[in-house]
Amino acid sequence: LFGNILLVTQQDLLAIGLLDLLIAGTALLFHKQFVAVCFDEEFARLRGIRTSFFYFLMLALTALTVVLMVSIVGIVMVIVLLTLPAAIAGRFCLRMGSMMAIAAGLCALLTFGGLALSYQPDLPAGASIIILTGAAYLVSLLFNRR
Repeated sequence: LFGNILLVTQQDLLAIGLLDLLIAGTALLFHKQFVAVCFDEEFARLRGIRTSFFYFLMLALTALTVVLMVSIVGIVMVIVLLTLPAAIAGRFCLRMGSMMAIAAGLCALLTFGGLALSYQPDLPAGASIIILTGAAYLVSLLFNRR
């Protein structure tokens, strides 16, 4: 349920790296198709894009990510790190490419920040990352309203 990010092995890091390469390569290769399927499936279908294929490819990549990461860091952190950085980035970006880049950067920054925050007082690393990410989302809600 919670996992432990501090117990990640070298094999886990290799698996994560390979998964990152697979997802980044697929996203770069099919970026326009994914955007078309996500935002206007009917228009994409009319333009000749195989919407079912790209929809299921996106679902398969997401499922593969969740399955791999659940065994490493736990379901709670997977859900938080898949949703909140993207939600924060989505509040401030108009273009999908910049949203993806900002969300990935935020995810890395918040993970590093949570690890650093938990180090000195010897707090649970996963919980610190989750709380910091949730706090960042709440701050983004307040910042965007002003």
